[in-house]
Amino acid sequence: MAKKLEADNDQYSDVQGTIGAIPNEPDNGMPSHDDIRMAANEMVQWNEKRKKLTAEISAFRKGLKAKGIKLGVLDEQVRLLEWTPEEVKQFYAERDWFAEAMRQPIGSQLELYGTDATPDPVREQLKWRNIGFRDGLAGKGWANEAPKECPHDCVQSYGEGHEEGQATVRRAFAARLAQAPVAEDDDQIDIEDVANDRGDDSIEDEAA
Repeated sequence: MAKKLEADNDQYSDVQGTIGAIPNEPDNGMPSHDDIRMAANEMVQWNEKRKKLTAEISAFRKGLKAKGIKLGVLDEQVRLLEWTPEEVKQFYAERDWFAEAMRQPIGSQLELYGTDATPDPVREQLKWRNIGFRDGLAGKGWANEAPKECPHDCVQSYGEGHEEGQATVRRAFAARLAQAPVAEDDDQIDIEDVANDRGDDSIEDEAA
């Protein structure tokens, strides 16, 4: 015959352990088992709330994208709302400076891509020369073969730009070597040390 449960059997003792071996209230400075269990329970609930909120935000962003809003541009502008006017000005100045280094068609470099008065064939030549320049700068392609989408009459322009990009990298690398310390034993520059001193992972990364 099963033993009848008493009302008091539903009450926990003041101190709960794990199989009677580990006390609930530790003397090692750690949180109690009850605190850990409650934290785990609450964390599960917060994770569920986060999943739901993430899903709502995702749906909202998809709706914006469907309206033609560029999410990356919007995110940037929302981030800038927290900045001072001076910080925003510096941000755009730095971005333009980096873009000029990569010869992107902005601001003072628009002449590299032609103007509204530039004939279309010339503008196309300029476009592919600059694409070649960026590819050369990045160490991509060429070897006398332009990208497949490059028009036949623009191949030479692409190649000239590619060679100019490669020459730009070589010039920058040479300038760096000129500033490198000279080894005392044989007066030879240790290229690996130059890269390490300046925080580069490899010379190949520098050329890329």
